[in-house]
Amino acid sequence: MGILFVSEERHRQWQRFRRRTWLLIALCMFARGADAAFSLGLIEPTHQLAAQEVPACSANAEHRI
Repeated sequence: MGILFVSEERHRQWQRFRRRTWLLIALCMFARGADAAFSLGLIEPTHQLAAQEVPACSANAEHRI
């Protein structure tokens, strides 16, 4: 038996782990995509830029230099 060989049971465990890991990654991507597509703001809140006030500097304001 060499260094790179594992038993059949260990091989099946790693396969199951890899499959479940990729399934979890796919589910997370689906959840993030659905959240972004429907603007739910559940995972990452969306910012409404148009609703924010932008402070304006009046022409009459005095500025120190």
